[in-house]
Amino acid sequence: MTLRRIGRLGLLLIALTGVAVPANAASGRIHDIEVVGLVPFEVSFRFTNTGDESLVGTSGTVTLMNQFGEPIEQIRVDGFSVEAGQVVAVSARSRWEFQQTGIFLADVALDLGGGTLISNSLGFRILPVRLPLAPLYVEEGEGLFTVYQEPVSWGLTRIEAPEAWEISHGDESVVVAVIDSGVDRTVEQLSQSLWRNPGEIPGNRIDDDRNGYVDDVNGWDFRDGDNDSLAGSSLHPHGTIVASIIAARPGDLPIVGVAPGVRIMDIRFLDSSNSFRSADWGAFVEAVEYAVDNGADIINMSIYANGRPPRSFEEALEDAVARGVVIVGITGNLGGTEVMYPGRFDEVLAVSATAEGDFLASFSNQGPEVALCAPGQGITALTVGGSATTKSGTSFAAPHVSGVLALMLSVNPNLSAADAVRILEETATGLGSPNLYGSGLVNARDAVRAAKGL
Repeated sequence: MTLRRIGRLGLLLIALTGVAVPANAASGRIHDIEVVGLVPFEVSFRFTNTGDESLVGTSGTVTLMNQFGEPIEQIRVDGFSVEAGQVVAVSARSRWEFQQTGIFLADVALDLGGGTLISNSLGFRILPVRLPLAPLYVEEGEGLFTVYQEPVSWGLTRIEAPEAWEISHGDESVVVAVIDSGVDRTVEQLSQSLWRNPGEIPGNRIDDDRNGYVDDVNGWDFRDGDNDSLAGSSLHPHGTIVASIIAARPGDLPIVGVAPGVRIMDIRFLDSSNSFRSADWGAFVEAVEYAVDNGADIINMSIYANGRPPRSFEEALEDAVARGVVIVGITGNLGGTEVMYPGRFDEVLAVSATAEGDFLASFSNQGPEVALCAPGQGITALTVGGSATTKSGTSFAAPHVSGVLALMLSVNPNLSAADAVRILEETATGLGSPNLYGSGLVNARDAVRAAKGL
């Protein structure tokens, strides 16, 4: 038996090798253990029959343990056979995924028959989702076998965001204003993604940049008339989910945004029930004006109204577009044949929602104003408090498009709003009727490559 201590956490790896057995009896060696997947969790290893006998129906278990040696799951190793002196590759797969970050131990134990038991162990660590261009993690467990989380949201894979990350995962100079129900800035995977007003000194109760808003460090709450979405009326999770889809950073949960390197400007407009009323149009106008005046490159409005907005709101949209801001909106969630406002306006990219399989989600509105479509059914993201949630709606399709736009502007800051929209539409994957899908499903890889001139 050999003992090996790894890292400051004092993880004790116990490798039961070289068990004494009678000459010519069944014997073997477990080696080259690897964690080959997390979704589902899978371990592979090689087994060498070092005895003089063929082994038939050899089986065992892989026990997944935490850094303290406490069992998390036991996975069956199905029976296998191997001739004397031969080597076989073996794997064991769980029914579940396991993506918790930290240091773990996979202990492989086999019963060779006749009372002969052997085992060997692999100490490994699971780190947050790997962004190809980000610095390598330097954390506890350095030198251990390392596996990275896989993004849990199917939407990221479908729009080919991981392939786009080979070029850029977003630049902090690009700002996406999320006009919504507010963002929970305490969520660790979002806190570093928030826009920080360079002209404002936090907490001094002075309008340092003289923009009319005091201490607007991360944005403004037009619902309560203050500088903090978490102050005043309670926060509906909708805005946090939307922001997460756009720009969540890798962390403890296997959730990451389309453009995790960009910044989110938190502009709260919706109330605690995720609604607004006709009397609120003036505040909506101010919210749009605030985003434009304070440097937003993109405005994400996962909001729809039951009637036509007043002319003052339409004028605010016109001014935003004239000043080079791209506005991303939604078609609505009534399953109808008309795109809802403000998505119906020419100034807004109206996004419909698709489900896995690339068909229109049943709740998604359609119509001639649809510009693009994106995944919107069964989308997993971060919610208030930092836990994971899975939601459906055109509200969660739009931020996929906003994220792709943010990646495009990250690789080409000189790209005009008109050219960015043109590239988005030209690189989209056609799915059929424009009334349902617009130009097609947004494609992050092809859009970013085209924006960069590749």
